[in-house]
Amino acid sequence: MKVLIIDGLNLVRRVYAAVPGNEHSPEHFDGALDSTLNSIRRALDELTPTHAVCVFDAGGRNWRHEMFPDYKRDRPPMPDPLRLNLHRVEEAIENLGVRCVSVPNVEADDVIATIAVKIAAHDGQAVILSTDKSMCQLAGDRIRIRDHFAGRELDGVYIKEKFGVTPSQLTDVLGLMGDKSLNIPGVKSIGPRTAAKLINEHGTLENMLAKAEEIPGRAGKALIAEATQARLSVALVRLKTDVSIGINLNQLRLPSA
Repeated sequence: MKVLIIDGLNLVRRVYAAVPGNEHSPEHFDGALDSTLNSIRRALDELTPTHAVCVFDAGGRNWRHEMFPDYKRDRPPMPDPLRLNLHRVEEAIENLGVRCVSVPNVEADDVIATIAVKIAAHDGQAVILSTDKSMCQLAGDRIRIRDHFAGRELDGVYIKEKFGVTPSQLTDVLGLMGDKSLNIPGVKSIGPRTAAKLINEHGTLENMLAKAEEIPGRAGKALIAEATQARLSVALVRLKTDVSIGINLNQLRLPSA
């Protein structure tokens, strides 16, 4: 059993931005739709999954906004032609035989993580099609993260080279360094290299905070002053894996499988 899990908006918005021309024109949308469908067809041909699902955000606020009201505050809005016609994208994807799923008040990332973890727990193989670095925290023997555009696996080797840590340590690193695109604050004075160094030295965020007074320089002072913010940032980055989705595996089986 191999399940292809497509990060819907990650794919669509990357394709939409790459199509030349005026992004507010109907022609641009049509070109982006064709390119999106071609990308999915190519992924199905290359990966030969038995099951597939494309996960979209349902929109609206979710538990991260409840925890941190400024979450995604500065994210640019979706272009109107895409926002108004997203239902057409979903319909076209379903016509390929790929089920589209969204869960009210839950981000697509958490839905994707839940599906992937459940597949892995039942000895299946989950392949997540996404360029979102937060997905890399799921990488393992039974969960693969694939950058469809670069044609590469975002595996443990990639994560070690890119972030300096293992997949299981990545959530702490991403939380410490913060994420401007999501408006996750992180900890001042701690960038990617310092975050990786500290996590490799201390193992976990909590171990690090327990010894913050022993950490020299600006990083130690920042951790003492911003311990609450550090925990908040890591919590915002961590993907949920217990979302109630309301579908079963048979509904995701591809017609040709």
